[in-house]
Amino acid sequence: MKTGGLLRNTLLYLPAQLFAPLLQFIVTVVWTHLFDPAVYGVVAFVVAAQELTGGLGLAWWSVYLLRFRQRHADAARFAAMDARVVAGGVASQVAFAAPTLALVGLAPSPHLFAATAAYLASRAALNHYGEVARSNHRIGVYTLAQLSSPVLGSGLSIVAAIALKADAATALAAMAVGQTAGLALTSIGLRRPLRLGRFDAAIFREARQFALPLIFSGLFAWAASNGVRVLVGAGEGVAGVGLFSVGWGLGQRLAAMLASLCAVASFPLAVDRLEAGDRDGALGQVSLNGALMFGLMTPAAVGVAELAGPFVRLAVAQQFQAQTIVILPLAVVAGAARALRVHTGDQTALLVRRTRSMTIFNLIDAVAALAGGAVGEHFGGVVGAAVGCLAGTLVGSTAAMAFVVARMGLRLPLSALAGVLAASAVMGVGLRLVPAPIGALDLAAQILAGVFVYGATILVLFPQARRVARTGFAFLAERFGTDR
Repeated sequence: MKTGGLLRNTLLYLPAQLFAPLLQFIVTVVWTHLFDPAVYGVVAFVVAAQELTGGLGLAWWSVYLLRFRQRHADAARFAAMDARVVAGGVASQVAFAAPTLALVGLAPSPHLFAATAAYLASRAALNHYGEVARSNHRIGVYTLAQLSSPVLGSGLSIVAAIALKADAATALAAMAVGQTAGLALTSIGLRRPLRLGRFDAAIFREARQFALPLIFSGLFAWAASNGVRVLVGAGEGVAGVGLFSVGWGLGQRLAAMLASLCAVASFPLAVDRLEAGDRDGALGQVSLNGALMFGLMTPAAVGVAELAGPFVRLAVAQQFQAQTIVILPLAVVAGAARALRVHTGDQTALLVRRTRSMTIFNLIDAVAALAGGAVGEHFGGVVGAAVGCLAGTLVGSTAAMAFVVARMGLRLPLSALAGVLAASAVMGVGLRLVPAPIGALDLAAQILAGVFVYGATILVLFPQARRVARTGFAFLAERFGTDR
């Protein structure tokens, strides 16, 4: 299969997919120096809960739009229905604000409730308009939407915490203001003014049939990755959620960032092939994406396991360090396993319109992760919760991938996966043989050295990787006018 289209789209999407989560990663670290564990626990939980509330209120429609927008010839009619669904989805976030805070045992003050509602609503709408831009291949507007939350929203939360008050209500309100500004700019870029639109019963019936399993799937997916926070809150209190959330959030965010480098560019290409009648080509695109993702995830997990201690002691506030050093690598592995399953197994099911299978995959994942997390929290506190959740995730992801390969026809490139494991092992041995880094420069040097060793080993093992590298350099040279 040719990789040029995927490579080109991946490079064009790279700024959004790299810088947005990287900036949020930095913000998460900065928050540890501004908030005590209890405040951090509230803010981190609301940010994580938005994935659930947004999925219930609006993300199901975003997935439908991304998958089936091309089939609707009447663009104005579809846009009017989109505006109405967005209005309803935003309103639903206000209703979700109080239950969100109740999950961590909080009876909110009016200020905290209003700030939470504003944050949830603005983030849900911003995420959706980013998906609208993605479905139209408006990469610049998509980049604007992706960067608005970490740059405008999270950036303002830091300013507000320093200048006003370092509490949860202030931080969430500041993020809502920044996200609302980003939403306005994205709407202008798409030439889609915010409006009530018009409800279309026919489109809704089709969307409901397609998306209802996705809603349940999203609920289970959130429970699998973030339900452990609720378990920690019940056993350790909101301060325990804060101590747990630094390492868990950083690791999950790193895994999601690496996954999105391939997934955002790949899935629209797979849809294009399927709509053109090339089912095998669509599944091959998903398989290629899975191999590339595995090639990013595996060395990252090995590198984090080797360098978590020096990084955390250098970057994270002391009161969070002991738990974060242990939880961070566990979270990366859990996030990587789940991302590989979602962006290969779930996307295969989505392409072939077997969305009920996605629901079952996520249900198994949620049950296994929550059961493991509950046992782990009972016997090992916040660290035990991370260990148990990881164990459950590995069980659920393995079962789902086995089903997709056996029953849906997805073919995994086993030789390529074995090569990635070998290259990651070489890198890990190299990192283990050198002294532990002292200071930021030493840490950066070891990270770059690990990347170089891994990349060089991949080029040695895979001739096709050398061809892709040449294609990438040629594209960059053409894009930026560089002479070779």
